[in-house]
Amino acid sequence: MCGRYYRRSDKQRIAEAYRLGEIPFDLVLPDWDFNVAPTTFQPVIRHSRDTRERELVLMRWGMVPYFTKQLSDVKGISTINAKSEGIERSPTWRVPFLRRRCLVPADGFYEWKRLDEKTRKPFAFRMADDQPFALAGLWDAWRVPDGTWLQSYSIVTTGCR
Repeated sequence: MCGRYYRRSDKQRIAEAYRLGEIPFDLVLPDWDFNVAPTTFQPVIRHSRDTRERELVLMRWGMVPYFTKQLSDVKGISTINAKSEGIERSPTWRVPFLRRRCLVPADGFYEWKRLDEKTRKPFAFRMADDQPFALAGLWDAWRVPDGTWLQSYSIVTTGCR
């Protein structure tokens, strides 16, 4: 499960690391974020619908499925992570898994160790060479009642063995 991650890379470093084409000048990424939280807007890499080349876009973390009637419908259900086990059978994840995969640039992620009933200690994980890496993701677009589109993503996770 990935409940928090961090990103230090700016759009230039992301573009170089993932061999992206031209990045729009008007794309403004949030500054370094050492505690990326659900519902914040973060950079995601996907294929452009028009050119099929990789593009960098901002999306909301916590996927809002296209069939959602209103945003309050997803409150109380966690869509920040999509468990890989059974992903192709779930109504929430099936279409994004087949058609809308993405990469979520990160420089590290956090996991917590339970020390006792009330205390958890966070541990940060990163690449040994401190380079950025990508988390597997799925994205979707939901039509907001005002007619605009909200693009959002989820991180694909798997169990430990």
